[in-house]
Amino acid sequence: MSNIRFVTLVPVTAMLLFWALTPISIAWIKDDFSLIFQVWLRYVSSTVALWLILLAGKSLPGNLDILIKNGGYFLKRLSVTACCTIMFQLLYTWCFFLIPPGFGTLLYQSQVIFSVILGILFFKTERQLIRQPGTAAGILMALGGAALVIVFHNHGFSVALNTGILLALGGALSWSFVGITVKKWIGNKLTPLFTVTIVFTLVSIFLTPAVLLSGPQITGNPGIIKWLVLVGSGLLGIAGGQGLYYYLLPRLGIIPASSVQLLVPFFTGIFSFLLFGERITFLQLTGGLILLGGCRVVLLQKQKLMVKPH
Repeated sequence: MSNIRFVTLVPVTAMLLFWALTPISIAWIKDDFSLIFQVWLRYVSSTVALWLILLAGKSLPGNLDILIKNGGYFLKRLSVTACCTIMFQLLYTWCFFLIPPGFGTLLYQSQVIFSVILGILFFKTERQLIRQPGTAAGILMALGGAALVIVFHNHGFSVALNTGILLALGGALSWSFVGITVKKWIGNKLTPLFTVTIVFTLVSIFLTPAVLLSGPQITGNPGIIKWLVLVGSGLLGIAGGQGLYYYLLPRLGIIPASSVQLLVPFFTGIFSFLLFGERITFLQLTGGLILLGGCRVVLLQKQKLMVKPH
């Protein structure tokens, strides 16, 4: 039992730390590297890491065989997924140029609600979810909590703050579209880790012309530490977080693994307080707990639907 707990607790903790520290790294180096260059370098470094992980495993030949035999089918659809991923990462990264990491990460958890709503719209099987007694209550809880988080923050309303809020919510919606495209077009035809590696490869390729045209736009001399933070946030925050997530899926199940992500804002909030002095009001904290609680309720309703015999 202790060994089982070890092989799940350590990866869960590492995954949470990797994802929690990514917004912190973005906020810390935002004045040194341009938005597009940050996103591009993170995905290039994470793509290299994911390919190394794949090469060390046994699933690569089978996945490549399926991809080559159905190249046109998969590449067209994964290109759309890559475009959605680019939109997500640009909006998500940009929001931390404008709003504090803890605040933005908390708003980003609304992606759980967006994913459920889009799933109901695009998948007939998921429309049963809205009939679950707790689904509507969970969605309303999450929306009410998000409203409290936004209204009762202590950063003062401004154009930059309002833009950052919209960017965080837009990033959450874009990530939900990423999940929808993968579920609708890829499903179980390719392994999740191989799918995300191909998507990240396409993202890196698609962003390269923009970086070449605009240039890296590096301000001043960031120093080796900030360069390491930028590359490390790609290796750990993107590749490491994704790799651990797919490692945990068969051990925890998709709903528990998704629920664990709801803890990320707490870790980010702690780091943001220590590094940037970010503080939240009592009502904002209450709203955050209601938001995360609503997301958890919806995920539990989805779990009940998954185990219910059809």
